[in-house]
Formats: sequence, C-alpha cells, structure tokens
Amino acid sequence: MKNNIDWLIVVPNDRLGGGAEQLLMNLADYLSNSGENCTIYFLNSKRLDGWKYMEDRCKLIYSPFPNYFLGYIALFFFIIKFSMLNSIKQTLSSQTLINAMLGLMKRIGFLKKTKVIVRESNSIFHLLNGLKLLRYKIAYQIGYSKVDLLICQTEFMKNQLIEALPWMEKKLNILVQKNPINLDLVKTNSLDNGKIDPDSEFIVAAGRLVPAKGFDILIHSFNEIKDRYPKLELWILGEGTEMESLQTLINDLNLQNRAKLKGFSKNPFPYFEKARMGVLSSRIEGFPNVLLQMMTLNTNVVSTNSAGGIDEIKGVYTCEIENVKELASTMTDCLDSNNSDKRKQFDMFLEGRTIKSFLDVIMKEIE
Repeated sequence: MKNNIDWLIVVPNDRLGGGAEQLLMNLADYLSNSGENCTIYFLNSKRLDGWKYMEDRCKLIYSPFPNYFLGYIALFFFIIKFSMLNSIKQTLSSQTLINAMLGLMKRIGFLKKTKVIVRESNSIFHLLNGLKLLRYKIAYQIGYSKVDLLICQTEFMKNQLIEALPWMEKKLNILVQKNPINLDLVKTNSLDNGKIDPDSEFIVAAGRLVPAKGFDILIHSFNEIKDRYPKLELWILGEGTEMESLQTLINDLNLQNRAKLKGFSKNPFPYFEKARMGVLSSRIEGFPNVLLQMMTLNTNVVSTNSAGGIDEIKGVYTCEIENVKELASTMTDCLDSNNSDKRKQFDMFLEGRTIKSFLDVIMKEIE
C-alpha cells in the first residue's frame, strides 16, 4: 500500500540564496506547521543545511550528486521510484527546468493523479538569449502542457510568456499571484544582530552575484555619492560568479574601504533593519522577495523598475534600470529625506501578502 504524501516540493539546493528557494521554504514551513505531509527533494547533495530546522516536520531527501546537471537527470529516476512507493497529492516547484521535468513526468504517467503546481521565478524571455534560451523553450514545450497550475508573479511575466509561447494561453491555467512574505519570520530573525557593529553606517544590498542583479551599477552609483556621505559604506550580501569581477571594480574605483562584498548570509534580515538604506539594483527580476523583506524592516528603500509593479509601490524610491546617474540621484533623495512616515504605507502593502492567502488562492484554483 502506498504512503500518502500531501506535497512533494522540489528545490535546486539547500542554500536559500535566491528568492525562489526562500519562498518554497516559507511555503513548506507553513504547510508542515498546518499538519500537511511534506517531502522536500534537493537536486544537489547536502551543503549548507539551510533547511535543517525543518527535519522534524518534513522529510528531506538530497540527491547524491553535488552537480546540478547530474542532480537534474537523477530527478527523473527519483520521481519514478518515489511515485511507485507513494501517492503524491501535489507537487510544487519554482524553477523552469524542474517545472518542465515534473510536467513531463505527469505526461508519461508517473504523476498521473498528482496536481503539478509550478511557479515562474523570472521573466526568462527578457533575461536569456541564444542557446540557453533555446534550452528553456524546449523545456516549456516538453513539460508545461501537462502542469495543472502555472503561477506568474506579475502580469508582465504572464504577458511575456504568452507573447513568446502563444499556446500557453489556451492550454494552461495561468494564475497571476503576488509573492507572499512570512512577516513573523522576517521580524523574528531581524533581532539576531549581534554581528553588526552598532556604530556602522551602511547601505545594504543582497542577492546572487550575477549580472542580472546589477551590483556593478550599484557600485558605480555609490562611487558617485560617497563624498557626500563620508562615513557611509556599501555592503553587498551574497556570492556568485561575479564576485571576482565586482571586487576588481571596487579596487579600480579605490573603494576597498567603503564598498564591501560580505559574502553569503543565512540571515540577512538584521542587515536590512540596521542599514541606513536598502537598495535593489537589478536589471531584471520576476518580483524581488528581497524588496518585500527590506520594506518589512526599513523605511529607506530604493529599487530599480526591474519587475512589473515596483513603480506602483507607495513609499519606495524607484528609478530606471542600468542608469548609474539616476540610481545615484535616487539614493541621495532617499538618504536626505525623513521616511519614517512610510511605515504605515509599507505595512498596508505587505499585510495582503501572507503565506495563508497565497496558498488559499492556489488551492481554490486546483479544486
């Protein structure tokens, strides 16, 4: 007799370095606390134990491979075996290639009675090109036709998908659902600020060190304003392929003592709370969870218009992407203003984005 699994959640790794991974963790945390039987499968072998605190509530299964590509291939065989031993009610994932694999597994019969729920983590057709984009197009064609619900973070994301792949509009149930945020978790974790010097004055940014995040733009913009604020530093939290080139840029601008790559942080929330200002400098986003986290803890928040809807958030200082001068000017406007009255605006915006409301809408869609 098969075991009953309410949710199989497939995650690239256990790092929690990206917004999609953090969202899946928050959903799994809520579901397991609500009594749902959740299994989490990671495409990579165990690395940073980012999900360790959930071991007593969820079954955590790690791929034997440290390499993502091998882990992705292994997912095919894992689903075959796991579906033969368990009755899986729903699957949930938030990475295009994983989404496509789960759709393919339903298409060939191994998840026949399972509701396959997938979420787009970025606007792929505005982010990629060439052979990499072709690989994703093939994945959409092969797997997405059998998913039960496709979640897009914004209308812009939905529209760019349909524009690139018109068949989706007729074949798929596409839901535009705003990213939720676990306000209690963010506020509780923000209290752990012992590692931050109370005399520090800094601007904070956070994310993977990749071109899409625009940290090179941010460093140039900080260089434009540094003399106006002689005690202020720029702290960038994260790791990634651009670390060396960003450090070279910092060195070339003689910012070694002012702009600092702080590395990956399991808990960035104390930095968001203590910073003079939080900045999102991205070139392109699905919808940035880090922006919501900064808004929860700080009223000095600047963001590029890197995703649909950012320019409509009251209280956030916004500017266009890839514009050093405009970002520098916007950062100055924010720093020179008293934004304490933004707290009420931010709280009103955030209270409509709870985990419960997010899941309630999803479950209604798949009934």
